[in-house]
Amino acid sequence: MSPDGPAARGAEETEPCAVPGCGADSVRHLALAEARKAFSNLPEKGRRAPLCRDHYREWKKATKGARKLDRLGW
Repeated sequence: MSPDGPAARGAEETEPCAVPGCGADSVRHLALAEARKAFSNLPEKGRRAPLCRDHYREWKKATKGARKLDRLGW
């Protein structure tokens, strides 16, 4: 049985954050359409947007109300 965590899954390289001017290591990947709700200046590269910890938190705060309404079915 192998331990949990990124080291157990192999040597994965982290991508840089997709927000222009950031360049920090990404910790989360969102759908590009979801990430554009908070960051309109993301490049048209792929289907997913890698975000660093700070920008992921910023996305969560910017979309909090809309995500809550989606969960409630509004």
